[in-house]
Amino acid sequence: MIDCNQIIAQLSDYLDGDVSPETREMVEKHLTKCHRCSLVYSTTRQTLRIVTECGAFVLPAAVGTRLDARLRELFAGS
Repeated sequence: MIDCNQIIAQLSDYLDGDVSPETREMVEKHLTKCHRCSLVYSTTRQTLRIVTECGAFVLPAAVGTRLDARLRELFAGS
């Protein structure tokens, strides 16, 4: 049986369809029984869907300027 830590470690590969059939079966079985892992899986899958479907966007000039200034400030200190 696969445990929660192994599920989290395999989640990215599982979502990409890049696991063996045996691992896929174990992950799916675990997800049907573990609410916590099922929630992590669902949330991650939904987040990936949103990010990949939203497309590119342009930051408003004021936000871009503030972000640029803050990043320069952070990197200047390191």
